[in-house]
Amino acid sequence: MKAKRVILMAAVLSLASLCMAQSIADAVRAFDTAVFNSSGSRADTAIGFVTYEDTGACGSVGPWIQAELKRAAASTRRISVVDSSSVGLTAKTVVATRGVSGNLSSAKKNGARSFVLSGTYYENGENLELFLSLHTDDGRLFASETALIPLSEIKRRRLSLYPENNVLAKQVQEDFAASQEQDSSSPASSNKTPDISAPSIQKKSNCVITAAMLDAQDNLVNILHPNDTVRFLICTSLDSYIALLSIDANGDKNWLPLNNNFLQADEVYTFPDIPNQVYKVVDGVYGAEQILVYASTSPAGLPEQNSGGTYRRGDIQQTTRGIMAVKEQSEGSYETSVFKITYTVLE
Repeated sequence: MKAKRVILMAAVLSLASLCMAQSIADAVRAFDTAVFNSSGSRADTAIGFVTYEDTGACGSVGPWIQAELKRAAASTRRISVVDSSSVGLTAKTVVATRGVSGNLSSAKKNGARSFVLSGTYYENGENLELFLSLHTDDGRLFASETALIPLSEIKRRRLSLYPENNVLAKQVQEDFAASQEQDSSSPASSNKTPDISAPSIQKKSNCVITAAMLDAQDNLVNILHPNDTVRFLICTSLDSYIALLSIDANGDKNWLPLNNNFLQADEVYTFPDIPNQVYKVVDGVYGAEQILVYASTSPAGLPEQNSGGTYRRGDIQQTTRGIMAVKEQSEGSYETSVFKITYTVLE
């Protein structure tokens, strides 16, 4: 009998803890209170990305969470949800650069008081654990909250947690992270025999890239559907030449066409820049996709663009190996950086 009471008590405690768990609405109300305690004024808030773990991608649960955030914000007194098209480039890149090393000093500021609300979710037992962050328009973390959503609710709504090609998305993210963490004390490595006449010193590149992907209405976007058109806002902290590599959900690589790939430092450029040409989502291919933005202070620092192929493990490191450095060559030194934009194509 005692054993049954213990089991029953454990079940009751578990149920009580689930009932006490903070919901999405609770989290948004907490943000509302934080805004009031800070200034008491209304806060224009754009709903940003909601992604699965650190992949930058999401399943169909992502749009549903975004809708729930908007619904919860509608019942608060101070959080006013606005389209991300109405906030400045800095606020847009707050979400676009989340989790990427660097700063937003080169992005433009519009001076308006606005926020971006974004989230990352994980599977935790029988629940989906959602970490929400409210950033100011200059990139500072203003407040953070956690919410729990029962996985039974996700299943009842027939929502997916992550894209079908989640393994590929994780691999690209791991490779990108590795390319950003190259050892600053070791020389650049290569499978080729090193050229002693052109030594290189591995170091962190000073070329900071900020970028954002926008939909046809100028909203910041990371969820697309077939036939959607997008454009990119790109800014570099140094005068740079750029190249854009697309990796689709099947892992196929494709270099996007550019008219003028030279960017002056701290100026914001829009792509595509070719008259009567758009970047369009291909029909029939679904899952996590990536755009890699390469920027180099010399054309010689950009990857070769004469072939496509399929993405393989380590491709990002292989592409950036030996160019994420200052090279002592007769033609002068140069630096190269890479920035990743991840988005999910849903049916």
